[in-house]
Amino acid sequence: MDTREGSRLCAMCDTGLLGGTAYLVDGIWRKARREPARFLICESCYQRGRPDPDTGLTRAVSTRQTQSIEWRGLAGRGAALPPQACAAGCGMLVVRGAEALMRGVTCSRACRTSLTRTRNGGRGSGLPCGACGEPVTAGRADSAYCNAACRQKAYRRRQSRRPSAVQELTAAMDPFVASAACLDISQTLYRALYRVQATHLRGHDPGDALAALASVDPERVKIPDTEDGLRLRAALRGIQAARNLHPHP
Repeated sequence: MDTREGSRLCAMCDTGLLGGTAYLVDGIWRKARREPARFLICESCYQRGRPDPDTGLTRAVSTRQTQSIEWRGLAGRGAALPPQACAAGCGMLVVRGAEALMRGVTCSRACRTSLTRTRNGGRGSGLPCGACGEPVTAGRADSAYCNAACRQKAYRRRQSRRPSAVQELTAAMDPFVASAACLDISQTLYRALYRVQATHLRGHDPGDALAALASVDPERVKIPDTEDGLRLRAALRGIQAARNLHPHP
């Protein structure tokens, strides 16, 4: 699991941890669908929430939670090991359980990334960059792009290849306005689709026709539950979403 990215504060009380000893604990994000995670906490928070050393009884949950997180125990099975220095060399001392599979300890995602680059010598993956095609010669061993600019360029290229909502609607409505299949959809929807197709074929601005179509509820309108019908319903949702993101005065 991930620790808090770049974390140098206690996840419970926000006490500074850098240069001292932190406890690596398993827990959950309470506001993110109770997503599992790992956190760094200070010694006082750990001592307050760990099981009673004399009786072995579990402390109240309130001693291990805030509005955002809840920790449950020391990360790694087994007894607590003595404090170990973060493997990335940031100066943090980390306490965790004696689990054989946890061979090294890093205190944050940033330190793990730094450690990966150090082990690889920062030489990159050597594979062709996903944007410019040049070999990736810097960064992590699994780097797919030369730099942030190439990563952004590849993202924009992927976005430009995605069909627009109008293009998808044009393709999805064709079986219904070009054949007798129009009998399987409501007359209101058919008229709206026909108007969009007519303006498109004439090369006119389809804004008014699309506005009328966007007023049709894609969840309640009569559309057959066929493959073409499901595609048309999804296209209507896309048109409605696009109109909501770019409202007209």
